[in-house]
Amino acid sequence: MFEGFIQLSPTGVALTMAGSYIMTVFASELYLHRSRSHRAITFHPLLCQLFRMWIWLTTYGVTVKTWVAVHRKHHAKCDTEEDPHSPRIHGLWTILSKGTLLYRKAARNADLVKAYGVGIKEDWMDQHLYTKHRFHGALVFLAVEMALFGVANGFWIWLFQLSILPFWASGFINGIFHVVGYRNFQSKEDSRNFFPIGIIFGGAELHNNHHANPASAKLSMKWWEFDAGWLVIRTLSLVRLVKINHVDRLAEGDQPRVRRHVAGAAGQ
Repeated sequence: MFEGFIQLSPTGVALTMAGSYIMTVFASELYLHRSRSHRAITFHPLLCQLFRMWIWLTTYGVTVKTWVAVHRKHHAKCDTEEDPHSPRIHGLWTILSKGTLLYRKAARNADLVKAYGVGIKEDWMDQHLYTKHRFHGALVFLAVEMALFGVANGFWIWLFQLSILPFWASGFINGIFHVVGYRNFQSKEDSRNFFPIGIIFGGAELHNNHHANPASAKLSMKWWEFDAGWLVIRTLSLVRLVKINHVDRLAEGDQPRVRRHVAGAAGQ
């Protein structure tokens, strides 16, 4: 069996998977979520291209515009029958096991994408690569990783990468984080802060804080909460690789108040 150009030990495979996971968290939580969906930050064009390429290579059929549109619909209709992926409506097990199918169903709705994808323009790269060939990126990456790391190691690394967004984002964050945890803000939807230290999911653990203040680049609200994504944002801002557009004043220590977020026509 072909062993690839780079020989990885089991530890090397684990570290490669860990690096892939971190990159996917940055691409999804910081780029797709805080930047493109909510416009809380704006990345330097070079980082935008890096994130877009990574999303194309490590997902199957995901485009920036459809991801953003479905997420904005989730905010606008959260935990109602119109929410694309609510555990209150569909059940927690369905979100965990079939969350990615619910996403794909919503993403095929042209009216939804048009209404909630406002402001997401598809450029030449989208038209000729990322959108046009959205199902081919993962297959290209499979071939590349098998060539680099060998058939067996390359396949397992690739399979892990392909599972990150469907399981952790479509399933875990959209499911568990609406069922388990504590709430700083009381609102009609069921969002929870899963854990006060947001490291594993780049700060997405502070889910209730985000739903109360979706346009804020910083998700931690209490002094004892930590948002790893905000640390990355602040670091990148020092070298001018990201521009911070908005930090809700509640994130700076003011008394909490619930804010309703309406996405779609407003393009937030």
